[in-house]
Amino acid sequence: MIAHRQCGLGAVLPLAVLATLAGATAAVGQTGHAGQAADRVLAFPPPVGEERLDVDRGAMGAWHRIRKLATTASLLHVTAHPDDEHAGMLTLASRGWGARTALLSLNRGEAGANAIGPELFDGLGLIRTRELVLSGRYYGLDDLYFTTAVDYGYSKSVDEAFRSWDPEAVLEDMVRVIRLNRPLVVVSRFHGSARDGHGHHHAAGLLTPEAVVAAADPTRFPRQIAEEGLRPWRVLRTFRGGLRVDEPHDVEVNATGMSPWLGDTYQSWASRGLGLQRSQTAGRVRTGGGRYLYGRLDGTGDGAEATAGVAGSFFEGLDTTLRGLPALLGEAVSPEADSLLAELDRLVGAVVAAFDFRDPERAVADLARGLGWVRAAVAALPDAPETRFHLSLKERQFEDAILTASGTTVTAELAGGPAGLGEAVLTPGQPAAIRLRVEPPESVEDDGIAIWIESRGGETLASSDRGARLPDGSTEPLEFRVPATPIAPYFGRGDVSENHYQVSDSADLHLPWRRPALAAGVELAIGGQTIAHTVPVTAPVSRLPYGSVTRRVETLPSLSVSLAPGVGIVPVDDAGGDVDSTGEGGAARIEVRARVVANAAPLSATVRLELPEGWTTVASTPGVVEHDFGSPGEVVDAAFLIAPPAGWRGEAEIAAVASARGADHRRGYGTIEHRDLPLARLWRPARTTVRSVRVARLDGVRVGYVMGVGDEVPVGIEALGATVELLDEAALAELDPAAGTGSGDEAGFHAIVVGTRAYAVREDLVEYNPRLLEYARGGGHLVVLYQTQEYVPSAMAPYPASLPRGAEEVSEEDAPVRLLRPDHPFMAAPNRIAEADFDGWIEQRGSKFFSDWDPAYTPLVETHDTGQAPQEGVWLTAPVGEGRYTYLALALHRQLPYGVPGAYRILSNVLTPRGASTPAPDGDG
Repeated sequence: MIAHRQCGLGAVLPLAVLATLAGATAAVGQTGHAGQAADRVLAFPPPVGEERLDVDRGAMGAWHRIRKLATTASLLHVTAHPDDEHAGMLTLASRGWGARTALLSLNRGEAGANAIGPELFDGLGLIRTRELVLSGRYYGLDDLYFTTAVDYGYSKSVDEAFRSWDPEAVLEDMVRVIRLNRPLVVVSRFHGSARDGHGHHHAAGLLTPEAVVAAADPTRFPRQIAEEGLRPWRVLRTFRGGLRVDEPHDVEVNATGMSPWLGDTYQSWASRGLGLQRSQTAGRVRTGGGRYLYGRLDGTGDGAEATAGVAGSFFEGLDTTLRGLPALLGEAVSPEADSLLAELDRLVGAVVAAFDFRDPERAVADLARGLGWVRAAVAALPDAPETRFHLSLKERQFEDAILTASGTTVTAELAGGPAGLGEAVLTPGQPAAIRLRVEPPESVEDDGIAIWIESRGGETLASSDRGARLPDGSTEPLEFRVPATPIAPYFGRGDVSENHYQVSDSADLHLPWRRPALAAGVELAIGGQTIAHTVPVTAPVSRLPYGSVTRRVETLPSLSVSLAPGVGIVPVDDAGGDVDSTGEGGAARIEVRARVVANAAPLSATVRLELPEGWTTVASTPGVVEHDFGSPGEVVDAAFLIAPPAGWRGEAEIAAVASARGADHRRGYGTIEHRDLPLARLWRPARTTVRSVRVARLDGVRVGYVMGVGDEVPVGIEALGATVELLDEAALAELDPAAGTGSGDEAGFHAIVVGTRAYAVREDLVEYNPRLLEYARGGGHLVVLYQTQEYVPSAMAPYPASLPRGAEEVSEEDAPVRLLRPDHPFMAAPNRIAEADFDGWIEQRGSKFFSDWDPAYTPLVETHDTGQAPQEGVWLTAPVGEGRYTYLALALHRQLPYGVPGAYRILSNVLTPRGASTPAPDGDG
């Protein structure tokens, strides 16, 4: 047993306080955290395995937690998207001032770009959520929240934002978060005016002070109070950012100071964390900055006297000591409770003063004494609910500090486990066993410890009152059967056009993701105090040759079934007949692919399609696929070729059903895995929507595709009948520039397409770009989709043009479009492009337009957002030698996966083989 030494506090509590302690301690038990939904406060996802930062362990970790005991300061920072946050301010507030620090992002960034993979929309939102959690570990966040609003793309005005979002629904979510978290201070990242630029930013700045006022008003959103058990909350101070250096301000937060325990400035440390949002930063670390200016908003006075001049903290003039808490919250307490809180302040101050980085364990005894006093104070304040709430949070902070200072870590891993343990997956009804380990073994004061396993819903699955520990600190395995619990995320939407998520259950509402499916709990005795501590159940997952990673154990259904594509097209001709998709005079056909993953085995399963009336499976493919799965994690892919009835037009839905053990499965997931991020699964019904599209096919056309950050454009090209070959570095190196005859034979391609943002992520593309230009000069067609500033047209395109860092885009998906050259071959054949082809677009028209260009280029369309100058740099083409070059910044990569007809028609025209000398108006050609 550890000999816990005290910090030398010789003071004896007054008799009245001792009496309060004695009477209250017996009644403490489970405090319930003062009636609030406090399970969503101090609820930042706990790190597992490699997610733990070194600065949050050992002496540094203990110091960070002890600093938080010394203050009741708390703040909520409000942003619009992940990566908007004032990272340096958050880091200084949490790791420097010790404030309880929370971040609320209005959305999850679903409509951003993706520099690390092909995921867009909801899949990208899952990635950016996890990236923000990763960054938040650097900032020292205590909480992270999201509203149910969905990022639908860049918005140039708040009016557009409020047309797309329901502002009352967003406000209700913000009010709920404020009432849950109950911060003393709210800090808006944005100004709440047109200077914020992005309409979402402007909306966040406008709604934040409104949410603060509404949170204090019991008549606003009363169901939160009557049905959810929340209480109104009066924020003491509200601030807004977005101030300029020459404007008056009330607070200047300077994060450029050095932190001796981080070994870096707060700003540099925060920038390192912010750079890990790689889908947006491409891994770049932003340098500089660190001074943040904020203005105090009116109508949130706290009764404190105004500070003279500019304050260096949001809390200046507020009494954020434990003893000052009741008065700060407007509550009266007994003299005995007041004396107890004063002694707590004194104890924490002494712990801070005496802390020894060489021996953090010295602080444990006094921290344990303080924990007992906090618990007594919570029990002794029945008529002070706000003080009780904040002290109950302080109780949990004391427990965390004790565990860290004593060096105690608790882990729970599957013991043995199923054959599919390599993916940390269990299925409902499956038997399993979990082994807990408490390290170091001597850190607790009993030879036996109480342990239990619980489900996400809090159901106890197995327990042991006094589980004996082995010499290494581990317990004997606890055996249980895996319960059936909600599996998919608590939020989702039926279609990408929906701008708010629907919530399936509210237990985890506003948190980054559901809490662990399985958790293990242990009751520890340290310093004379009992601490109940729960941790996620984990398992090691092999990622050879790089060792293994630690994953949270998931519960998944025995079968997952998904169907691709999500949206398919059946090309039809303008005359009303079917377009031959086989080359043999047959009816139009479409291939769908069912992917079935077995999470339990052995398992015999069948996969079949549910087709609309009149649709059939082509005889050459099976109608039902049977498979015997031998091991968990085994995957089977089944392709079905189906045909609509003759003359079919419109939209139809096809579903896949996987059946096993008497149960049908109609949902599946795609696994999203990126370095340093927790695994994510994007769940979808196993359905394909099929649409008829009046479009000329590309049968016999060969296209080379240079993939950039990842997109589904190649799938869209193949849907038109073309053959697509992905060009890796070796293929670019071997590309024969002289083969650009446009013939599409074995020596070349009819066209080569450079995917979105490829020049930003493909160094080989930059190196071999001259080969591509030579390919075009030799008779090929080089098509470059939208690029970022890494693409320098004056050096990389055949003729000069400008693509500035802040290149224009058109974010309104219904922005007007004018055809500049309606008779140009790309507009006239084989599909006659009309303004109607721009109906039904998703999220945006396009992005990263050329701002000026050589006369050799011909612009084909013009579009613009409300109040924006006309933009003609969105689609330009020019003859190059015997071939052609086209810059196409229309957002095809967002339209094709959702079957937008006009995008397919444009793509068909661009990729239809034609010579550079094809006649065209105004000299092009």
